[in-house]
Amino acid sequence: MRSPDLIALGEFKPSDQWQTHVNSIFYGIKGPEIHNHFQTYVSLDHRLAYALAEDFFKQTVGKKPEGRVWTIQEWGVGNGNLAGCFLSRLQEIDFNQQVYPFIHYILCDESEEILKGARANLRLQKHEGRFSTVKIDAEHLDCFRSNSVTKIISNEIWDDLATKVLLKKENQFYEEYLCPHLPPDFPGVNEKVFLQQFLNKDLRELAQRPSFLEAIHWERDFQRVELSDWPFSNILQKHSQNLKDEIPTPVNTGAFAALKKARELLAPDNLGYTGFDYGMLDLKDLNQEGRPYFNLYGGQYTFMVNFPLLEEVGREIGFSEVNREYQNDFVKRSLDSEVSGVVDLVQNHPQAANMLGWDRDILMLRTLQALNTVYHSPYPVKLEYPPMPGTPKKQRKQILQLAKNLSARGVPDTVAYVTKEEVFAALKPLRKLGYREKDIESAFHSKPLPVSFIHIQFKD
Repeated sequence: MRSPDLIALGEFKPSDQWQTHVNSIFYGIKGPEIHNHFQTYVSLDHRLAYALAEDFFKQTVGKKPEGRVWTIQEWGVGNGNLAGCFLSRLQEIDFNQQVYPFIHYILCDESEEILKGARANLRLQKHEGRFSTVKIDAEHLDCFRSNSVTKIISNEIWDDLATKVLLKKENQFYEEYLCPHLPPDFPGVNEKVFLQQFLNKDLRELAQRPSFLEAIHWERDFQRVELSDWPFSNILQKHSQNLKDEIPTPVNTGAFAALKKARELLAPDNLGYTGFDYGMLDLKDLNQEGRPYFNLYGGQYTFMVNFPLLEEVGREIGFSEVNREYQNDFVKRSLDSEVSGVVDLVQNHPQAANMLGWDRDILMLRTLQALNTVYHSPYPVKLEYPPMPGTPKKQRKQILQLAKNLSARGVPDTVAYVTKEEVFAALKPLRKLGYREKDIESAFHSKPLPVSFIHIQFKD
């Protein structure tokens, strides 16, 4: 049912249709600015990329690549930091020049604006000649030769790709439908020309408009559906038998298409497809009542990833070995140490849950300052931390000063990994901020949430 005080920008359609429509506008007009809306564990940090590089090196050192080239593809390239740090770590550990000189790293993305931002990444620029960029959709990639790629990597792209939402009730199935609306007082919303620009995805004209994506209100409805027309319907029918009633479940059809294309592109002696994303690790998480199944970041519409279903589809496609785990565990093996994100550490502070937003920001900055007494990044970066809108003058001034004083060689991001040893080495200044040892232990050993960062590997 439509709200009378909102103006519809179209008709109700299945969630995947409106999601991909608005996301292509988001990436097309925001470009590198998207990183102001959300950070990932590879936006500024190096540790996930290093873990990938070390794993790749172990599997290739001493071997000769077919055609004298190890071809790596990254699908959905972010700001280029993952590729830059991966290549830097590979170059560093390959002191006998057995692997790095034979690398061709291809960054694939559907947005030219995103690729432009990645090419400008200084860490990546140091590897000129070892990488190239291609504007292409991750679900298609038709310009590449079959059986030609050694390794495929993607980080947080599946949640952006086409996703249907399924709800089961008394052995009947319902599909989620969405419809975007804007407030009637939004500038230009009553103009026919704006509606046409939105429906036609006229990126050049939409980029000149006031920021409308964040203002979209999504209305949703569920309609009866038969699963026989859905991709991998037999797998989905079996999967749905394990789902609880009335819990919306993502069906990441775009990720299925990406898996299928990966299977086609990977060479006979390949190292598989590695993906990182945000979603549900197992059936227990899928059936957790009240867990989120979508999120909005600055107007981008993302869905959580259904990893159990993704594994089932991967095996159906032909991948014989599929391993899924928490992302922390993958990085932990690389560093041989327990790891936690800085955000998780702050969330375990005894007062954090009761703090106002700007006071949590101050705690975060002081926590970073404490960690920076022991942490040393291999890459200089000045972390930007603007005060949130509405921050009182006193706290605003404090936040700006604390951010200015952060070390350029310190923890690179609030979404960055720190080891247990590093955190306990900074115990004295952390105690002064109110952290207790049990709070720190909790950051490293808390029970994972039903929606978490997951690492999954598909191999033949």
